[in-house]
Amino acid sequence: MKFRTVIPIPKFTFQISYQDPILLLGSCFSDHIGTFMTKNRFFVLSNPFGTLFNPVSIANVLKMTIDPTLFSEQYRYFYDHRHVSFAHHGSFAHEDENQFLAQIEQQWSNTKAFLEKTNFLFITFGTAYCYRFLERDVVVANCHKIPNTKFEKFQIKIEEIVQIYTEIIQKLQQINPSIKIVFTVSPVRHLGDGFHENQISKSLLHLAVDQLTDNKTIFYFPAYEILMDDLRDYRFYAEDLCHPGENAVRYMEEIFADTFFSQTTQEKLKEIDKENKFLNHKKLQ
Repeated sequence: MKFRTVIPIPKFTFQISYQDPILLLGSCFSDHIGTFMTKNRFFVLSNPFGTLFNPVSIANVLKMTIDPTLFSEQYRYFYDHRHVSFAHHGSFAHEDENQFLAQIEQQWSNTKAFLEKTNFLFITFGTAYCYRFLERDVVVANCHKIPNTKFEKFQIKIEEIVQIYTEIIQKLQQINPSIKIVFTVSPVRHLGDGFHENQISKSLLHLAVDQLTDNKTIFYFPAYEILMDDLRDYRFYAEDLCHPGENAVRYMEEIFADTFFSQTTQEKLKEIDKENKFLNHKKLQ
């Protein structure tokens, strides 16, 4: 008897090695896999601008990475004694404007250099709902605790996502012809939007990604299906019943490794994992 639906390990035309630079942008999957790969000493840059949830904000940082002049006054705001960026996570906020801008400019530079040489770019969409800051008419990555009356919530359309990313993919391939892009949809449920609304949001993201993938240079990894179908039980969730729990994250890491890593890479991964456990054991003594 079968008591769960096992998602078949996806087959790709490439494999990831320890020599490959890897950039991850977007929602929680990028954070989890980025942490996993960093811990195991891969050449990885994960969410350099902070966790991003909606396709527009992810697109904005890609555009600004390619052309930092696009980070205009429109995206900068002074609130509650801090300079904040509507393109960045709140960790970039600073009381001093010069330090605020210097930190961001350095990150643009570092990320652009990485993007130009990376072999793989993973993009994780979290939600199709966006927030527009009315005063500046910009879609924000983070509201920075500014009163919600200053924002307009809206749902981005499939054709808008496809158009935005078709243009970005072309630009990415111009600056880095060898880049491969892997899209994922975060399985984290955004129940603050509503149960039905969350399902609609995820469906829009899936449909957009389906139009973008070509299985030659643009691919899809089923992170959403792994949690929602394979691990279809609340024991695999965290206490909030929306985010994946520790077991689910570890299982996702295993599937990711089986999908993308060669046998040689997996053997090295096991060696490094043993070293990490030994080092952590020594620190605890």
